[in-house]
Amino acid sequence: MKRLRNKVQKFFYYLAEDTTRLPARAFNLLMMLLIFVSMIVWLLDTNKEVSKLWGRELQTIEFVCMILFLIEYTFRLLAYEGPFWKFVIKPMSLIDALAIAPFFFSGSTNTAALRLLRLFRVFRIFKLARYSEAINRLIRVFQLNSSALGVFLFVIVVILFISAALMHTLEPERFAQMTDALWWSIVTLTTVGYGDIVPETVVGRFVAAVLMIFGIGIIALPTGVLGASMTHLLTQEKNTTDTECTRCGERKHLSEARYCSRCGERLPS
Repeated sequence: MKRLRNKVQKFFYYLAEDTTRLPARAFNLLMMLLIFVSMIVWLLDTNKEVSKLWGRELQTIEFVCMILFLIEYTFRLLAYEGPFWKFVIKPMSLIDALAIAPFFFSGSTNTAALRLLRLFRVFRIFKLARYSEAINRLIRVFQLNSSALGVFLFVIVVILFISAALMHTLEPERFAQMTDALWWSIVTLTTVGYGDIVPETVVGRFVAAVLMIFGIGIIALPTGVLGASMTHLLTQEKNTTDTECTRCGERKHLSEARYCSRCGERLPS
């Protein structure tokens, strides 16, 4: 039984997950096309005139896409090497599940529930992260710099609350509520400047000027950090090869490596 399960797992891994092989690349390309088709169908379906003329056809395409997404989810589940619950709680598996959720509850008569389920269709666009190396690389960059970005976010929150408290104290007539002051701080720090609420006093305008100058520098700060990290990651990828280890199957190795980084087996020359 275990041998049969391993064969099934290897077959579906070869079919859906092993992007170094042609079948998996073709499968993933098909899924990408389906995501784009389903998003276009969703956009057209929200147009009343188009929906009135082509509503049945759009629903048919939507139905076919959802069936194929369900098949894809099943394939990836069968290809997963590990417990079922670990597959279910994986971020991409959760996105897949939310993307196909409307298919199972489309018959609901609750208007609020239907709107929420329709909103879940947006999660289909996140499915593209699985198929794009560039998106995966960007996610990796954010993961590598999560601590620095966390500190950056903390500093921004502190500045926003301090500036909002200052404006609430200095101009209580204009900023009667802290929520109004906080909204103004966000708009000013990001240098958007809607102009729906502005300070009137000289001191208030001085605080606004300082906040705008901070905004120019602070918003640009993570760009340099992420850009440097992306450059380092690209350089690292160029220095790796796809040489497959004959023992464990590991493919990612440094170009100068002579032994497998996972099991220590000597790599084929």
